Amino acid sequence: MNERVLIGVVAVALCGLGLWHHRWLLEATPKGQRLVGWFGEERALWVIRGLLATGIAFGTLLATGVIRPIEW
Repeated sequence: MNERVLIGVVAVALCGLGLWHHRWLLEATPKGQRLVGWFGEERALWVIRGLLATGIAFGTLLATGVIRPIEW
């Protein structure tokens, strides 16, 4: 397993864990509370779900090789 696959798998796992605990993230973290302040409680739920789903998609694309970072 190379570094790209490892980073992709970790990103998917962390975003999946975040989706599982999305209400806790909004209630117990300063950034979650800031999202609630900006968008309101209902929209903040959708915003955090969207951000985490985007992270899952990015991690999946990275792990499968569709996204290839620049290698120096």
